[in-house]
Amino acid sequence: MKQILLLLCLLAGNLLLAQNQPPVLSNVEVHQTGDKTITITYDLSDAEGDPCTVSFLAGAKQAAALSYSTTNATGSLGAGILPGTAKEIVWDFSNHSSLNLSSFRLMLVADDLQAIDIQALVDQVDSIRLFGDMTFLEGIRHRITGATHLQEAKDFIWFTCLDRGLETTEQSFNFGSYAAKNIIGRHIGTGANGDTYILGGHFDSVDDAPGADDNASAVAGMMEAMRILSQFPTKKSIKFIGFDLEEEGLVGSLRYVQSGIQSGENILGMIDYEMIGYYSEAPNSQTLPTGFNLLFPDAYAAVQSQDFKGNFITNVGKQGGSATLMQQFKTHASTYAPGLRTINVEAPNAWQSLTPDLGRSDHAAFWLQNIPAIMLTDGANFRNPHYHTPGDTLGTLNFSFMCNVVKGTIATLAQLAEVQHADTWWSDMDFVNGTTTPIATNKVSISPNPASGTVKVDWSLCSGKFQKISLMDSNGRTVRTLDVGQNKQVSFNVSDLPKGNYYLKMEGQNERQIEKLVVE
Repeated sequence: MKQILLLLCLLAGNLLLAQNQPPVLSNVEVHQTGDKTITITYDLSDAEGDPCTVSFLAGAKQAAALSYSTTNATGSLGAGILPGTAKEIVWDFSNHSSLNLSSFRLMLVADDLQAIDIQALVDQVDSIRLFGDMTFLEGIRHRITGATHLQEAKDFIWFTCLDRGLETTEQSFNFGSYAAKNIIGRHIGTGANGDTYILGGHFDSVDDAPGADDNASAVAGMMEAMRILSQFPTKKSIKFIGFDLEEEGLVGSLRYVQSGIQSGENILGMIDYEMIGYYSEAPNSQTLPTGFNLLFPDAYAAVQSQDFKGNFITNVGKQGGSATLMQQFKTHASTYAPGLRTINVEAPNAWQSLTPDLGRSDHAAFWLQNIPAIMLTDGANFRNPHYHTPGDTLGTLNFSFMCNVVKGTIATLAQLAEVQHADTWWSDMDFVNGTTTPIATNKVSISPNPASGTVKVDWSLCSGKFQKISLMDSNGRTVRTLDVGQNKQVSFNVSDLPKGNYYLKMEGQNERQIEKLVVE
């Protein structure tokens, strides 16, 4: 038996070694070498020595679409670029500069054009990691009765996005005296036209429920999908959005579609997680709204055929483009997550009057703007008896079911966003006439970094006036609060911390800055 197990382990190891590894961009540096010229140097490696297609894209700083023409760039770009060091690209940006200041988002893409194994990507979904995230997220997340844990949930999303290299931002707005925030992590696409898919879910709960299914399950599932999809570039961008105040009437998602969509961003579809963890094989555990059998006879028959068991995910779309997205999810989920039973429900265009129950989550805000969107849900109060009660705990949930929902989502987004066997580098930076150095603003010095002992943080060259600095782990948990006072520098010891990525959250009266620290 031991010999058989050893052989299996060796075979598994050989299979892993046999998988083609994506190329790696490293040591990327950008220098302004003239009034209107920049030079980019980089190293390119590939485990198999494959030649790569290297692309250079540019756009406005913080842009959704990298639409500037770079056809006049010369050097190590295009097809057939072999691995090596000190590669160089020169670009004259005079066609895209203002009189005195030029602000750019620059991106390099190295693609060896190998195929991605979607099933291998999907199979990375980890129920233990989901359980760990759910253990942290469970608890009242309400602006009044659970304000502290609500902020912890926001930080969890924020720092997990940062930890995976996403462009991480927040959309802030007021709701009475409450400072609300949508948390947004953007996996920047390598295309030039701003095409974007969204995976979202709300992170708040009602005022007296720990909200494990509603809607910590969505946050944990979204973060798991993000961790896996962010390993590879995609031609289209993917945004992962935690919406605030869904329980107050879709406030966060409505605010997002009204004022949060970036200029040049073309949203091709939105997937909304609304309670994805409750599963039951008990007959009659799934109820349906009155008249459901008349409006959706096929879906009703599918539920009836298995004695009204709550053993499926409801995939809710709307007539038109949302119905197309709904079918795309069902197709990809059935291929790559065959253990997930999916039942489609196509809402009528007059859903607000005919089927209001189908618009009870953040996808509805997108429907109102005619943006394709689907809701994946276990049915809320039509299945989960603990809905909006203190009984909504993680012990009532089925993590195999959750894993399958996430697997189906990863397969769908990987296909639609066009995942690439590639590596990317990107940065936002400013250049000015007559200088050879990028402008540095809000410079914070962390030394040493990586660190294993005492760390010194100095922001004497920074315009920020910070009164509070918190050291957070990659899940957004506060591990240390640093005493700042009137100082512009602070020292602390990290020798007692586990190895990994950490973040300094530096806060002032009207400002916040995030800096990464690696503990080794």
